[in-house]
Amino acid sequence: MQIISVPTVFTCKTPTAGWLNLAQIRQLQFEEYPNPIAVITWHNGEKQNFFGENATAIMATWLDAADRTSDYRVKNRR
Repeated sequence: MQIISVPTVFTCKTPTAGWLNLAQIRQLQFEEYPNPIAVITWHNGEKQNFFGENATAIMATWLDAADRTSDYRVKNRR
């Protein structure tokens, strides 16, 4: 059995939309062309759209977390 630990708070500061808790995301869709847009489906099923700099900030934070998580998994393999 494998136990996966997920933080209950994983924050992202956006330029104009305030702070977001990315740990509550069920799905994230991102398109950069022609204008950045991030479509978030929250854990409760509600969808929210973010545009421009807000979308870019969300995606950058998401990718940074993915990089840190993959580094952690490689370093802690048995």
